[in-house]
Amino acid sequence: ERFASAGPDALPDYELLELLLFRLIPRADTKPVAKALLARFGTLAEVLGAPVGLLQEVKGIGPAVALELKVVAATAQRMARGEIHGREVLAS
Repeated sequence: ERFASAGPDALPDYELLELLLFRLIPRADTKPVAKALLARFGTLAEVLGAPVGLLQEVKGIGPAVALELKVVAATAQRMARGEIHGREVLAS
């Protein structure tokens, strides 16, 4: 709800990561997994930039989830480099 009403800046990294993991790991409490990833890698950017093998070392992250996180990272990288219909993507 907070994401929908206030946008992504209203959420700390662990909550944004938790939202993503909730979609990737159904019927699981993803808060501990999100916090474990951030404890291991430091930031959301570092989590998404981590190699698949290192991601899988975190309890709760299997091969499929690790690959999905890499898809999210690749999507974010392309979006950051590009424009959407002539507009800047990351304009403030």
